[in-house]
Amino acid sequence: MLLTQPGPPTPRHLHLAVDGARLLRRSWRGSAKGRHSARDFPSPQAARDALAREAAARMREGYVFVRDPAGTPPGEPVLRCAPPNRHGPQTLDLHPHGHTLAVASPHRDAYGADLHLVDVATGQRRLLHTETPGRGEQTFIHTVLFDGDGTGLVYALNGETRHLDLSTGTTRVLARYAQFSTARFNPFCARPVQDAARQRLLLFDVDDQVRVRATSTGEDVLVLRTADQPECRAGALSSSGRLLALAYGVHDSTVQLWHVDTGRLLRSTRFPFPFTSTTGRTGISQLGFDPTERLLLATGGFAEGPFALPVDGDALAWAVPDPHHPDRYGTCFGWQYSPCGSLLAIGGRLGASLHLRDGEPAPVPLAPSHTGRTHRVAFSADGTLLACGGDTGQLSVHRVPTRP
Repeated sequence: MLLTQPGPPTPRHLHLAVDGARLLRRSWRGSAKGRHSARDFPSPQAARDALAREAAARMREGYVFVRDPAGTPPGEPVLRCAPPNRHGPQTLDLHPHGHTLAVASPHRDAYGADLHLVDVATGQRRLLHTETPGRGEQTFIHTVLFDGDGTGLVYALNGETRHLDLSTGTTRVLARYAQFSTARFNPFCARPVQDAARQRLLLFDVDDQVRVRATSTGEDVLVLRTADQPECRAGALSSSGRLLALAYGVHDSTVQLWHVDTGRLLRSTRFPFPFTSTTGRTGISQLGFDPTERLLLATGGFAEGPFALPVDGDALAWAVPDPHHPDRYGTCFGWQYSPCGSLLAIGGRLGASLHLRDGEPAPVPLAPSHTGRTHRVAFSADGTLLACGGDTGQLSVHRVPTRP
C-alpha cells in the first residue's frame, strides 16, 4: 500500500508491504531518497494485521491512499482516508459532482465534533467547523448532507437541523425540537433526508411537526402534525420528492404514505416487514423508496434487510439474504440506490457491497471498503463514485460501473 500525505510544502510518501511474516516500510519526501525499515512478526497474518493498524494510524495523521478514477477498475477504491477523530462512526456525504467528501466525526465520548471537507482527487482535508458541547451535553451529529447546489451543508445536531454556508461558515437553524419535551422524535432515528435532486428536504420540528421544504425557496410545501400517532421513527422522500413515507411505532410499524403536493394521505397500514429478534418483532430503522416509487424499502430489527414491499400491497417483493447463511436475512446498516436506479449499495457488518435493484449481488463486486459496520453509503450524481463510512473511522470512495 502506498500512502501519501498531501502537501504543502512537499508531499510525503509511505510504502507498506508484507513479505511473509515481515512488514516492510519505505518513507520519503518529494524526490528525496527513501528510508527503509523492516519488522518481523510471528506469522504472515500478524504482519498483515500490523500493516492494517499502521495504515489506519497514518490515515488519521493525514496520509491517504489515492489514485486517478480514470485508471481505476470498477469496484476498486480511488480514495481511502480518515479524519483525525476515531471515537465513533463517521457521518458523511459525497458532493453531487463527486469531488468533495463532507464528514462529521465525534470527539471522545461525543463531547464535541468536527466537520471536515476532503478533496477526493488528492485526499487533502480541511477543518470546516467544530461543535463544542454546551453545558456538558454530548454533541451527536446524526446526518450530513450537501444542499441542492452543493454550496452548503445540512446537518442534524441532536434535535436541531442546521444549514452551514461553505463560503462564509455561518449557520442557521432549519428545525429544532427537544426530545421528550417539545416533540416525541428521536434524533437517532428520525433524521432529515432529501429527494434525489436535493430539491426537497424532510425535516422534523417542534410540536411533532413533519415538514417537507422546497430548498430553492425555503418554503414548506407540506406540514404534518404527528401528535395523534405513536412515535415517528423514520421518514423518507421518494426520488422525485412526490411521495412521503412515515413509519410509526417502536415495535410493530405502521407506515403512512402521503402525496406531498396535494397533502393527501394515500395509505396508512401496518406493513408486514419481517423483522425478527430474540425479543419479538421490532420496528423500522430506515425507510425509503426504490427508484420506480412502486416499492417501499426498509431495514429494522438488529440491522436486518433491506426488505421491499409494494406501496399498495402486503406481499414481500424481495429481501436480501445473508450471503453466508441463505436461511437468514442480510445485515444492513444503511443503503442507497444509484441515480439511474440500476445499482443498490448496502452498508453491512464488514463493509459495503453492490447489488442489483432487486437485491441480487451485482456482477462487479466492490473491493473491501475497510469501514466496518458501514452506516452510510452515498453515490455521486453521475453514479460513477460511491462513498462509504462506518465505525472503523476510515472512509473510502470507490469507482463503480454506471451500469451493472
